[in-house]
Amino acid sequence: MAKCIPIIPGSLIDHQVGTDDVLIGLANATNFLVGDAGQDIRDHATGGNDTFTGGVNSINNFVGDAGRSMLDHAVGGNDRFTDLAFTDSTFYGDAGGNMSGYARGGDDIGEAAPALGAVAPHITFYGDAGGNMSGHAEGGNDSFEAFRGSPAIKPQTTFYGDAGGSMSDRAHGGDDTFSANVANSDSDLIFYGDAGGNMSDRCAGGNDTFTTTGFENNNHFYGDAGGSMTGRAVGGDDTFTVSGLNPFSFFYGDAGGDMSDYSRGGNDTFTTSGIAIDFVNTFYGDAGGNMSGHATGGNDAFTAGGGRNTFFGDAGGNMSGHAAGGNDAFTAGGGRNTFFGDASGTMSDDAQGGSDTFMGGAPAGTRGINLAYGDALAMSGNAQGGNDTLIAGDDATQQPAGTFDNTLIGDAQTMSDYACGGNDKLVSGTGNDDMWGDAQSILGKARGGNDTFRFNFNSGHDRIEDFGQGAQDVAGSNSGTDHIDVSALGITNLSQLSISAFDPTTHESMITFSPGNDVIVHSQVALTSHDFLLA
Repeated sequence: MAKCIPIIPGSLIDHQVGTDDVLIGLANATNFLVGDAGQDIRDHATGGNDTFTGGVNSINNFVGDAGRSMLDHAVGGNDRFTDLAFTDSTFYGDAGGNMSGYARGGDDIGEAAPALGAVAPHITFYGDAGGNMSGHAEGGNDSFEAFRGSPAIKPQTTFYGDAGGSMSDRAHGGDDTFSANVANSDSDLIFYGDAGGNMSDRCAGGNDTFTTTGFENNNHFYGDAGGSMTGRAVGGDDTFTVSGLNPFSFFYGDAGGDMSDYSRGGNDTFTTSGIAIDFVNTFYGDAGGNMSGHATGGNDAFTAGGGRNTFFGDAGGNMSGHAAGGNDAFTAGGGRNTFFGDASGTMSDDAQGGSDTFMGGAPAGTRGINLAYGDALAMSGNAQGGNDTLIAGDDATQQPAGTFDNTLIGDAQTMSDYACGGNDKLVSGTGNDDMWGDAQSILGKARGGNDTFRFNFNSGHDRIEDFGQGAQDVAGSNSGTDHIDVSALGITNLSQLSISAFDPTTHESMITFSPGNDVIVHSQVALTSHDFLLA
């Protein structure tokens, strides 16, 4: 039978239930307050719904339920933490130590507002456990909000949605929410959606939401694990939204380290907006490091509202083994953007790129500068590129011919061994575009895909560097069979196009659509009607 137990220095056991307590820290002190049990909560014991308020001008340490660990079928209460921190504060939503067995965290709420006069307070919130989560432990759906403080305050905030350590076995993270409105320059905000360490075995991350705004904050977001993901660990479908003036943000959709074995990334959504003078965003759709084994990236969506952005659709390092990239989409709102659809390094072995989309937009009256690789910097072994769509950005001011706003590369800078490029679509914008359907260098027995180059009105001065026509025993025979799509121009017959004579020395000819809008095509042989897609 359940029995209500006030706060005790020992453990809650059996079916004991903690009382709903109100705890207030002392002023000008170091406070350590535990809501239910100073040691463990185990068996089928349950923590109470406690309320904590930090002492003014104090160092506050709050533990919602168990000072040590929660195990067996223990359940945490729905606790609330409020802190006006002049100095350092640490919140543990449920357990100061580990959670194991079938333990389940409560739905906890934390609020922190650095008070006037505070100088660089360190605020740390553990949604469920300060240590590890294992067994079938399950995190609660926690929320934490950091409020605006004095302009002189530079809070250092760290949020762990579930575990400060690692997650293993079949542990499952909760659906956590973090929001920060910190309008202070040089604040450091670090968010771990689920675990500060690694995720392994069959554990799963929750669907977490991160929202921040502020002035020149340094943001680091880890959607699931700060470390690596192994075994059959699965990342949650996380949402990241950042706004404000010149934030510097690093986004890791799933793991800050590597992904291996059969681990799988979630389908994450990233959005940045605000006044962008010099802010920098770096996006890792799934892993900050390498992907190997049978690891699979999620289908991620990124929207950047200007600034300088670097986007790695899946891995910040290499992809090897049978690793597969997700189908990612990146939309740029101007600025300077570098895009790698799958990996920043090498795709090797039997790695498979996803079917990714890059859209290099630019607000009216501005110019976007973009470098986009559909798959990776290099491809080797039997790596297979995805069927990618690369859409060039716009330029309100016509640039001289030979000066390019966008460089679009369908697969990789270099392809070697038996690597194979995807069937990519490259779309010209109003700026000048330098386009490669496959790779800037194809070596060995590597071969390109069957690519399409699409043009519309006001396309600027463009170049197609590797137009393949399937002609054997002619340079470029490994470039696939490509097409030039002029259907958007209403072209129904080749006679409507002005095409210069093919130069057999340079392998170039020029197509002129209208004055100031043309494309130089480096092809195997002279262009014919078979090379075009007409209206």
